[in-house]
Amino acid sequence: MGGTGRGSSGGPREGRAGAEPPRMNRRDFFKGALGAAGVVPGVSVLRRRGEVSGVGDRGGIDIASARRDQSVVIVGAGVAGLAAAGELRARGFDDVVVLEARDRIGGRVWTDTIGDGFPIDLGASWIHGIDGNPITAIARENGIATHRTDWGNGAFHYHEVGEPARSARRAMRDFWRLAEENPDMSFQSVREELVANTDFSEADRHYLDYMLTTDVENEYAADLGDLSYRSVDGGGGFRGGDVVFPGGYGQIVDVLASGVTVRTEQAATGIDHSGSTIVVTTAGGATFEAGGVIVTVPLGVLKDGFIAFRPSLPVRKRDAIAKLEMGVLNKAYLLFDDVFWDREVERLQYVSADGGPWAETISLYPYMGQPILAMLNSAAYGTGLEQLSDREVVARAVAALSNMYGDVPAPTDARITRWRSDPWTHGSYSYVPAGSTFAEHAALGEPVGDKLFFAGEATSEDYPATVHGAYLSGVRAARQIAAPAP
Repeated sequence: MGGTGRGSSGGPREGRAGAEPPRMNRRDFFKGALGAAGVVPGVSVLRRRGEVSGVGDRGGIDIASARRDQSVVIVGAGVAGLAAAGELRARGFDDVVVLEARDRIGGRVWTDTIGDGFPIDLGASWIHGIDGNPITAIARENGIATHRTDWGNGAFHYHEVGEPARSARRAMRDFWRLAEENPDMSFQSVREELVANTDFSEADRHYLDYMLTTDVENEYAADLGDLSYRSVDGGGGFRGGDVVFPGGYGQIVDVLASGVTVRTEQAATGIDHSGSTIVVTTAGGATFEAGGVIVTVPLGVLKDGFIAFRPSLPVRKRDAIAKLEMGVLNKAYLLFDDVFWDREVERLQYVSADGGPWAETISLYPYMGQPILAMLNSAAYGTGLEQLSDREVVARAVAALSNMYGDVPAPTDARITRWRSDPWTHGSYSYVPAGSTFAEHAALGEPVGDKLFFAGEATSEDYPATVHGAYLSGVRAARQIAAPAP
């Protein structure tokens, strides 16, 4: 959810007139490496789903027999929670309240501003795959402008490493082939074996590390050592390219929140589901009693035990919480007086002897017409940056840009994210670590009895780590709670 997706709101809409060439999305870029390796058929992470998983199975609910008279409390006003509330309203539930720990709604969809009010997305930025995507439908139905992005529209910069040989550009093919042959081996071990058995020059090796940073670590928000082929072999995706919102992803949140009762600064600390009704207790001492509860907090909040469940959650669900992990993808947004990079380029690709730091930068100029860069760092390095001050992070970012373009001006404004340090997320989005499987997402999403339900991107076996995964999980949970009593 991170790219975590991604000026004025009046920018060009996706589907605008003109015979543009097809544009690549990030998953297509990822698929390109796998396709070159000849392993696409075996990688279910790339398969296209014919229907929305977890939604259609309850699409025929008879509203007349649904339990519309019961009260429902939803914990968390992110996309999953708001989607659940909206679905319940549509099904005739009148007593629905959403409790949110923050003083804002949206969770990991967070549109802020930089400079003179230019919108930037500190959390989710992109709709990943627009064909059949429910977030696309919401945008279109509400006249929210989007802009296509093209992951292939980039410019390489090699700093003190030299350009790689042509053969090095096939390194990712060899990496994925070796990973498929050793599905439980960590990607870090795969990389080490590949380098040890391949005649790479130093420039070739640095190029490989760049590719692993941008196509793997930034994709999953996790270090190579924490991932394996088996741990990424799952899920699905929508096709049709990726788009960003020139006016901010928060516009989607505003649509979802319309008509929904949300009480902010109400952090749930206890959920007692031992009786005929559920009692939710907040940090401020307030209590809410409901016939059903939907928990949509991020995986990181479940992992840190902030919410005490009474009785304890089933072993299967506790195991899923323990086995899944939260990744980190942080952004440093820099605003400049003018564009000093190629105005048409969307990705600034930085290959250096340092490996992954500052390897990938997104230019917002093609989308917003403003000189704004979003510089991405994930996993261990992205987490380490959170210990630095904003000034120190900006200094490192500018140093990387100077290595690419020579002396560059100081930015006029900056925004830095720190998702690992955020107490209401403890990370950017979930991932499956080496040694676990995508089945843990499904286990996390299972109801407990007929009163306690779970939603959120980490509960989506098909679309984890995406906004549409969060949205669909909220709809799923609402339909489960609306199902007629047995």
